[in-house]
Amino acid sequence: MDKLRAMQYLLKVADTLSFSRAAKTFGVPASSISRRIADLEAELGVELLHRTTRTVRLTEVGAQYLEQVRAGLAQLDDAEEMVGQRSSTPGGTLRISTMPSYGQLLLMPALQDFCDLYPDIVLDVHLSDAVVELGRDQVDIAIRGGRQPQDRVVARKLDPNRFILAASPTYLARMGTPRTVEDLQGHHALLYRGPNAVIKWQSQDEDGWHEIPVTPAFISNDGASLLAMARKHRGLVLLSEWGLKDALRSGELVALTLDRPVSVGRGGEAGIYLLYLQTRYQIPKVRVAVEFLVGRLSGADAGP
Repeated sequence: MDKLRAMQYLLKVADTLSFSRAAKTFGVPASSISRRIADLEAELGVELLHRTTRTVRLTEVGAQYLEQVRAGLAQLDDAEEMVGQRSSTPGGTLRISTMPSYGQLLLMPALQDFCDLYPDIVLDVHLSDAVVELGRDQVDIAIRGGRQPQDRVVARKLDPNRFILAASPTYLARMGTPRTVEDLQGHHALLYRGPNAVIKWQSQDEDGWHEIPVTPAFISNDGASLLAMARKHRGLVLLSEWGLKDALRSGELVALTLDRPVSVGRGGEAGIYLLYLQTRYQIPKVRVAVEFLVGRLSGADAGP
């Protein structure tokens, strides 16, 4: 039995929850997929998959086994790719996942120059706020905001991700300029929708963190749309400094200072991080992309 092939089949069945979809990926009959996995189960002496006429899913021991197998297969793929590219210029497909607004405003312009430097690298860019698992989701580099990640992921800080409350001069002339957190209750708020819920504004006083009750005027999961609505005098917007920079410089929006800071999270240092697995850094396409993007996008506070 080709155990390595059986492990690869098991991994694809677990990810697709389908023998037929896994078979299509490898270009073999579904019966071959099923037979190879059954042989692997027989050799191990355990059941790895629950099979019915309609569904297939991992057993508890199958999930534990696959967790180890996934890591091993990923390292094997990395090793083969690293050796294959050692004597050549960086090439192949580089998969990047980034937050939509950051991707549109900052990453895409940088990647245009990156393509000029490394024409043999094909970029596959996914704009999403969803959490990714770098090994599992076949992503080479991810850019996300939040706290510094732990575990096996290397995090290079690109930006402190400081949030600024802003509005257009026309809106403030019409509605008045808020001076305190309490004043926000009388204003229209342009709110960001995260992957799971609308992001609430927060403030902190001596008693701790508190959600600010505001009246939504517009909600979107696209920061560029929130910025456009703020420019059209529709309300107050709370966005990262990097997203507001041009609008503040031009005077289309002005930053507001209240009696207490306003943010979208509670406690802890937040930032924009470039994330990758240390094992994949040895692959030329990943290494040159990491160093290029850190050099181009990092602010004064960025570091390894």
